[in-house]
Amino acid sequence: MSEKKEIIINCGISQVSAGVFSKQGENILLEQVGLQTLRYNYSSEEQWLDHFSEGLKELCAREKIKGNARFIFPGCLLLTKTIRVPHVEEEKQKKIVAFELMQKMPVPLTELIWDYQVIDDDGVEQEILAFAVKPKVAEDFCERVMEIGLNPVQITPAPVLDYNAMRASGIGLESGETLVVNIGARSTNLLFINPTGFLLRPLTIGGNSLTQNISDNLGTQFEKAEEIKKNYFSGEVAFSAEDPSVQLLENCSKQFLARLSQEITRSLVTYKRLKKGKSPIRMFLAGRGALLNQLPEYLSHSQRLDIDYFDPLQTLVLSDSISPEMRNLLPFMLSEPVGLASSIFSNDQSSLTKTINLLPESKLTNLNFKRKQPLLLLSAFLLSLTPLPSLFTNYQESETLSTDRKQLKAIKSDLQESLSGMESKSNTLEFLQYFTKEVHSRNQAYQEQGKTLWKLRVLLNHLQNSLEYEDITDTWFDEFKITGENSSSRAQPGARPNRALQDSTPVLKLSGRYLVRPTVESNSDKDALRDNLIELNQKKQRALTSHLKELPVIAELRSDVFKTSGKGDLENKYFTYFEFEIILD
Repeated sequence: MSEKKEIIINCGISQVSAGVFSKQGENILLEQVGLQTLRYNYSSEEQWLDHFSEGLKELCAREKIKGNARFIFPGCLLLTKTIRVPHVEEEKQKKIVAFELMQKMPVPLTELIWDYQVIDDDGVEQEILAFAVKPKVAEDFCERVMEIGLNPVQITPAPVLDYNAMRASGIGLESGETLVVNIGARSTNLLFINPTGFLLRPLTIGGNSLTQNISDNLGTQFEKAEEIKKNYFSGEVAFSAEDPSVQLLENCSKQFLARLSQEITRSLVTYKRLKKGKSPIRMFLAGRGALLNQLPEYLSHSQRLDIDYFDPLQTLVLSDSISPEMRNLLPFMLSEPVGLASSIFSNDQSSLTKTINLLPESKLTNLNFKRKQPLLLLSAFLLSLTPLPSLFTNYQESETLSTDRKQLKAIKSDLQESLSGMESKSNTLEFLQYFTKEVHSRNQAYQEQGKTLWKLRVLLNHLQNSLEYEDITDTWFDEFKITGENSSSRAQPGARPNRALQDSTPVLKLSGRYLVRPTVESNSDKDALRDNLIELNQKKQRALTSHLKELPVIAELRSDVFKTSGKGDLENKYFTYFEFEIILD
């Protein structure tokens, strides 16, 4: 007989799954599992909560799931920071971590719900991984799931749960460095595991990147491109070999694989530098994005590592009620839920397997009250019976009640004095809140300037990295100029400069040149050489425009100009001049 049951909801970007886990002796039993695909534009964060609520409601109605539940949040909804602190006692640790995070987080720590986990400890220093979420995001999420009939008891981030699942699988993490690549819809998580802990590195590339590339090349909507991608790469729909879309889909797949491999290589170089030469000796793939054709072969060849799919089912016993179709999907959708379940049911109290809870404090208080409610009702009922014996007791019992009444009056007097002291403290607190608000408002301009400088550095890094792509090599920038464009026709008279800057749209003027290397001999026929140059120039023009559009800091390419004569000289010196006017995000 199972000891207890846990409902775990995995809140994905493109799908939501629900599993019911229980402990049976030394084993973890998966009693029930369900999956619901979300259909919307996955690149839009604003649409996620509405479609997630609809999908979860449909899933819970179909699977008849309700009650207390634990929720796994996707990493893209959270703020993540990694810091190093001295190895100290646990009671001092949180104060040190809070102080360090106050310097690192982009918003004040008091305006966030946050928690942390020790991910590496060498006895001298501890590496801390902290997660935070805005209270409004968590509150809105809790209200939606409670309307469905689920009572949230935990909100935990998804990226760290693969580590718990790996430990529970008994693979043997102490034998050397291990890399787990979990490919999701919006991002990819790289989990570097070493004998003393682990390191997490998120990549801003996932299944949506491939979908967006297909959408751009086919000229179709994102939702339609997602459907085509799933049908083709899963083999559900057979495409004719003569279909021109097949070559396009294969090209998009190759571009995605090349970009993912490049990002993994960069992360491996960084990890090797941090760990003084140590690097992973094996790699595991997880997530539904890992089902992409030729992904293991490509990464094995490019990274020169032994690669295998991670199977979280090694730690589970599956109920007979789970269908064969669902069993085929479970290895690619259960790594995070299995990680959370193994942490809940395990007796391992290590700080490395601790689970984070980002549930708002108000919901925790409400949950504790609900747990105590039956006892309180029983106590109230028993208390209501206490006056009855006084009707049948003697004068001595009446005296006892009188004494009790005097004691209650004394307690009341003490409570009133305590309340008076608390009111004084409340007034002090209100003054401190007012003072803090005034200080924050006066420093807001400096904070905005700091954010602008940081975003400028991010923009420069992205532009520099874009020049490393093979299809836009031999490109250089001549002019980089950012101006502000007022959202209204003109600034209000007497407006402060900082306010005017906040109300403007940043516009980047970017110009430069790129070299076109002909693929025919220079002494060839002049017309053939010119046609070759024009073809290569158009290809490079499209590639440069496409790469700039994909940069996360760019909102819109408002205009682009390419000149092969005048400022450029394609026929004689083989270079083209370009100029972009870009609306920044």
